Amino acid sequence: MRPPVTKPSLAIIWVIGLLAVIAAAAASRSEGPLRGYLPEDNAAPGWTRDGEPQEYEGQDLYTYIDGGAEIYHEYGFRRVIVQDYKNAGGKSVSLEIFEMETPAAAFGMFTFKRSGKGKVLKLGGGAELEAYYLNYWNGRFLVTLTGFDEAGETIEALGAMARAVETRIREHGSAAAPALVSALPEEGLVPGSVKYLRGLLGLNNIYPFYTARGLAFVEAVKGVYEGGAGLLVLDYGRPETRAAAWTDLKGYLAGSDRFKPVPPGDGGLAVFLDGKGLALAFAESGPRIIVGIDADAARASRLARLAR
Repeated sequence: MRPPVTKPSLAIIWVIGLLAVIAAAAASRSEGPLRGYLPEDNAAPGWTRDGEPQEYEGQDLYTYIDGGAEIYHEYGFRRVIVQDYKNAGGKSVSLEIFEMETPAAAFGMFTFKRSGKGKVLKLGGGAELEAYYLNYWNGRFLVTLTGFDEAGETIEALGAMARAVETRIREHGSAAAPALVSALPEEGLVPGSVKYLRGLLGLNNIYPFYTARGLAFVEAVKGVYEGGAGLLVLDYGRPETRAAAWTDLKGYLAGSDRFKPVPPGDGGLAVFLDGKGLALAFAESGPRIIVGIDADAARASRLARLAR
């Protein structure tokens, strides 16, 4: 006589299902969506992978970048993969591929990380090589390669690996800069000086207002012009939002010990002098607050009126 067949309990079925989900998630992490963009061994001749790639997603970025993850999240971070490479001579290269939420976010992080003083390369939407660092962006992706020394073989490997990654990601998005960048007049604009911003961390890195009052902008862009003058364009999305923000920001500036109002020049722009002797001239245009920054108040005002 056959023994009776017992049916698994609902609890056992639930546990089995949970284990299957966990296994699937673990498999997904081990073969994450960015692994296909990594160069194979000898993509740069003589260079091979050194260890397994490491992947971080969402809030896990704080595990990888101690004290520097906030700016990535401000722009819009999704995930990153990190892979080291080595050659027979003991040289090392580290590759990071960041996937951001939008092409604008990737462009913004690229402008934040570059110095504007390196060698411009024709890769993706823009690339810059300085010392032993190479940064470029394309679509939602920001790629950073670090070589740790300036030996010729290391620099050649940076370029070869960047091109290998580029062939894999070029089809995944636009390489056009955000439309707001066109608000900066081209005449006199210093190449590589443009910074695209998405929040206060980025803004206070290029000009320290040290306040949130009136600075809840949607996006912003800053450029440097010949002679050292700066032009900052803050876009608030709607004219009425900009108007309320300007009321708050102007109130902060007028009540701050760091800023002193100066008599308006031609055009009647509001002008403040900061603690370092720089004049900030403020103009308003539709959804935007435009700030000219220069040691000379008249030049700052002229520049503010030129923004589109």
